[in-house]
Amino acid sequence: MTSERQQHWDEKWSQKREKASTVCHWLVKYQDQLDGGRALDVACGLGQNAIWLAQHGFQVDGADISPVALACAQAEAEQAGVRINFIQTDLNDAAWPVNMYDVIVVRRFLERSLWPVLRQALAPGGWLFYETFNQRKHITQRDFPDAFLLQDGELTRAFSGLRVIEAGDHGGERGEVSWIVCRK
Repeated sequence: MTSERQQHWDEKWSQKREKASTVCHWLVKYQDQLDGGRALDVACGLGQNAIWLAQHGFQVDGADISPVALACAQAEAEQAGVRINFIQTDLNDAAWPVNMYDVIVVRRFLERSLWPVLRQALAPGGWLFYETFNQRKHITQRDFPDAFLLQDGELTRAFSGLRVIEAGDHGGERGEVSWIVCRK
């Protein structure tokens, strides 16, 4: 049975058929320090980060709730000549093996209950790249749900105990993006 969340995202992705948007800036910035291994792209959408990781030698799992998005991502991966294990799952209920991933990337997705799961899934020495919208998103989109917007400093607090490489709360053109790059 299809959930309301899945229907929402299936509709969104069926209307957005153009090529995937840009790769997460932080992956590109730190690419020389990434040594390959296993990677997880959470809420992978059209798969641009998963594809980039696979092109850079990672064995990649890309997870998303939408089979529509995953079908597009699979087609893009095939066109790029890479193999990715795409997993259709409701990320609110997702669980991954402990110490499994050398890189985890999350972009434009916020489910706070998933944070402890991500922390556990990150392998010792592994990298976490997390970037999503904060409260300043209301400047351009007043009806954006508060539940999906970060407070300043929230990512740093959520991933305390990991070694923060860099973090901030004023990214994007209007300061509406928060991010953290950290290691276990």
